Amino acid sequence: MADIKYSQVQAGLVALAAATAAEENAARHRFNRLKNKVAEADRNYSNIVRLGFDPLTLVDFSTVGKSLVGQARMVLDAANVAIELNGMAMQAGRDIDYRHGGMDRAIANNPVPPANREAYNNR
Repeated sequence: MADIKYSQVQAGLVALAAATAAEENAARHRFNRLKNKVAEADRNYSNIVRLGFDPLTLVDFSTVGKSLVGQARMVLDAANVAIELNGMAMQAGRDIDYRHGGMDRAIANNPVPPANREAYNNR
């Protein structure tokens, strides 16, 4: 017989679904932080242009800004994937509960005591 109970498997899947929700949340926060840095880089670049800095300095600032934009795009892509995967995990959790949780609850709430298995096996 297995060393793990079905209810433990269900609880593990619920915990994993919660973990995917946490990853989604972390990806959203990281994207928002990068978005703010991109906006700050844009403001700084505009200020440097107005001050009349040399073209090489402008290229350097532009390179940093492009790097931040690239990072933000990648983090946004990761956040979107995390959101999609979290949705799938949550739906799987709901499916498990629908298919099996109802059966577990019905058995747990059943007023009829279980039969003696030996009585069935020793005919």
